[in-house]
Amino acid sequence: MYSVSAGRCRKIFPGRQLLKIIAILLLLLLGLIKVITAVFPVQPLALGAVKEMPGWILDSFQAKPQHIITEAMPICRWSGFFEDGDTYAVMGSFLGSTGAMSGVNQFSPTAVLQSQIPLLGAVDIMSAEPGTVPGPGEPGEKLITGNSEECLVCIYNTHTCETYRLTDGVDRLGGRHGGVVTVAAAFQAALEEEQGIKTARSDKIHDLVYNLSYSESEKTARELLDAHSHTRTIFDIHRDSNKTREQSIINIDGQVYATLLFIVGSDSCSSWPGWRQNYAFAQELSKGINEKFPGLSQGVRVKEGLHNAYNQHLHPHAVLLEVGTTENACEEAVRSVQLLAGVVAEAINAEQITAAVDSSI
Repeated sequence: MYSVSAGRCRKIFPGRQLLKIIAILLLLLLGLIKVITAVFPVQPLALGAVKEMPGWILDSFQAKPQHIITEAMPICRWSGFFEDGDTYAVMGSFLGSTGAMSGVNQFSPTAVLQSQIPLLGAVDIMSAEPGTVPGPGEPGEKLITGNSEECLVCIYNTHTCETYRLTDGVDRLGGRHGGVVTVAAAFQAALEEEQGIKTARSDKIHDLVYNLSYSESEKTARELLDAHSHTRTIFDIHRDSNKTREQSIINIDGQVYATLLFIVGSDSCSSWPGWRQNYAFAQELSKGINEKFPGLSQGVRVKEGLHNAYNQHLHPHAVLLEVGTTENACEEAVRSVQLLAGVVAEAINAEQITAAVDSSI
């Protein structure tokens, strides 16, 4: 019934057996509790707490259904299907090699399911519409503003559906614009209206299929840069995850702001010496914002992995910016990019002055 590759997958990812063991242990525990309560008198309050225990266990799993999926299918965690995890660099290489041997795309949970259930192989799951997809004229349509010779900044969102839990109650809005798009729009408005920097922005959705996000957003980034040849910097706006509320905020003059984190991809997986230019520019912005508002930036993190470029090979001043985390409200993130806009404008103006001086020599 199953192909050889499917059999290998079940051995490599034994999540189902682990869940069975947990279920058996829970049943044994409940049986032991019943025996103890039958032999020894138990106070009503304590007995009530014992009876509620199975409900608590189920509630803890139901509150985070992602845990069930990643436990049963570790590939979803290792491949970065839900978020960019820290294990991606190591496990990404492992999944790539096993996928090449088995003939199954290990980065795609859909492909793994199709290898396990042959009937699914006849269904084009990827082409099925995953929820409400914006149509022409609705939010999600590409938006490019400004004259091509005037725009100095470009902005887009690779993970367009990322949002802020304190505002929307969830981490992602599948198929729709998340809070990061609101933050990108506020960043554009601050640059144009407060700093006089013409800006082009795209709000095209790129993560309907999460593992194709960067390949899809690269098309948008190229289109923005091709249309605006005088671009000085291009921003990919995200929000971070796996951090506490305390790690996600900073108080400035009595108001709460979301922390910033700059991400730069290295050349660990391919020859690309230009990444150091992106790193230097990100360092300049991080230092500039912290000089004005100490602690607002958490610095610059160099990341390795199969997506190490993060489309940053397209421009020497390409920046991936994490604005806050899942533990922020959207308005906190908006406040932060409004402050950052001033630092970006200063960096661009300084660069233009330097270029003008050099050309006159």
